[in-house]
Formats: sequence, C-alpha cells, structure tokens
Amino acid sequence: MKKTRQACYYKGVWKWNGALMAFPGIVLIVVFIIVPFFMNVGYAFTDYNTASDVPNFVGLANFRNMANDRDFWLVCTNTLKLILTYVVGGNVIAILLGVMITNVSRKFGNFIKTAIYFPQLLSMVVVGFLWRIMFSYNNGPINHFLGWIGVPADLLPQWLGVPALIIPSISTALIWLIAGYYSIIYHAGMMNIPMSYYEVSAIEGANKWQEFVHVTLPFLAPSITINTVLLTVESLSAFAVPASMTGGGGPGRYGTTLALWSYTTYFNNHQYGKAIAISVILGLFAVVLAFVELKILLKKEIGNS
Repeated sequence: MKKTRQACYYKGVWKWNGALMAFPGIVLIVVFIIVPFFMNVGYAFTDYNTASDVPNFVGLANFRNMANDRDFWLVCTNTLKLILTYVVGGNVIAILLGVMITNVSRKFGNFIKTAIYFPQLLSMVVVGFLWRIMFSYNNGPINHFLGWIGVPADLLPQWLGVPALIIPSISTALIWLIAGYYSIIYHAGMMNIPMSYYEVSAIEGANKWQEFVHVTLPFLAPSITINTVLLTVESLSAFAVPASMTGGGGPGRYGTTLALWSYTTYFNNHQYGKAIAISVILGLFAVVLAFVELKILLKKEIGNS
C-alpha cells in the first residue's frame, strides 16, 4: 500500500513538473503563432491598406473580387502547374539520385553526396539569379549549348519569355535546389530495405528494373509519402526563386505563384486585406492537398494496403 501511494505521489509530481516545463513553450506558441494567425485571418475580411488607419469590415468582398479577377485564376493555374512539375519531377530526380548514391562505391559516395547536397546551402535568391543567367536567351549556357549542337538561332527557346516555358523553368531551378536533400531521405529508406528481398528476387530471376519496381519502390512508400507532402508545401510557398528568375513574376503574371502574388500585393501594392485573403486561400490549398495526398499515399504503404 505504501509503495502504491509513493508511486502515485511521484507520478503526480512528474505530471506537474512536465506541465510547468511545457508552459513557457505553450505561451510562446500561443502569443507568437496562434494569436497572430487568427488576427491575420480576421484582416482578410477587411479593407486594410495604407490609406486607412482603421480597417473596415467588408465581409467576403476580398474573396469575391479575386474570384472575378482574371489574374487570380492565372496565378492559381501557375501554382497548380508548379505543384505538378515540382512534386513529380522532384520525386523522380531524388529517387534516381538516391539509387545512384546507394549503389556507388564508398570511395566516391561521400563526395557525390556532398556535391548533390551543395545547392541546398545556397540562398533561394542566389539560385533564382543563377538560373536566370542559365536560361538567358542571348547569353545563357543552355541556349549556347543548343546552338553548339546545331539548333538554329531562330528556334532557340525563350525560357523566361514564353508563357508555356516559364513555370517548367522555375520548377527546374527548384528541383536543382532541393534534389540533394530529398535524395538523402530516399537513400536512408533504401538502406533500411532488408537484403533478403533482393536475394529472393535474384533467385527468382528478376532483372534490375523488376527489382526496383517490385522491391525498392514498395519499401520507399513511406519516404515517397513524406517527400510528396513536403514538396507540395514547398511549391505552394515558393516566391523567392520565381521572383528573382522572372523579375517579379512577369511577363504578364505567367511566372507568378500565389505566394509571390500575396507578397507583391502586400509590400508593393500595400493592399494588406487582399494580400492576407490570398494567404488564407494559399493555406486552404495546402491543407486540402496535404490531406488528399496523405489519404491516397498512406494506403499504398506496406502494411496499410
């Protein structure tokens, strides 16, 4: 009985000690994250701007105005294109790099990992300007290479001038930036696959492609799930690379994403209420897409199917 009372006493002490230790962190989260979040959501229903010191409640006017704005639908289309090209391309390139660094010899493995990861250390603005130079029509290395292999000058693509090529060009720069980071995640997933599965597949006569499709990919399902969600959130929040590559989202907003449009509306046009309304829509996009992706991809994981 005495031991039971002591156990209950120490359990209660640890419970209150844990609560006291967590209390400062909870206060900081509430004060600096939760409260500002709901304040911003409230501003989305006002006409808050630099011309008025006191924001006036306008209901859903900001959202109705955006729904009737051609630019809004163009920017949403750009964002969805970026999500598609960035998430699919980022996963494919990262998996290929993961396979490469998993199968390369230890002698060169560390060097290759470092080289692949290096772009992640660069500023996004630097990456944007770097790829702006790469895609330059007159002086860019890519067009110089195309001209060198025989592409006529009048057929050289204007990567950042033709609407259909702007988002794929931005996506290429972003994939180059993050591929190393996500390839390390896939590499870690591959290292956890039991070798016995590969031995059985070899005995059954499977070639390398069949081995990859039927052994490697199924075991990479958890990594694919988390990387897909992370890539989606990153593509929705991309604004530094598109801004620096396209000079602010042009031409004609064909290089503008929702995050970049919110930024320019807030800091350039000083329409704070509208900018926050765009951010609210962006947040809803992120929640819905992440929920759908998790719902679909979790079913594909081994043990859940």
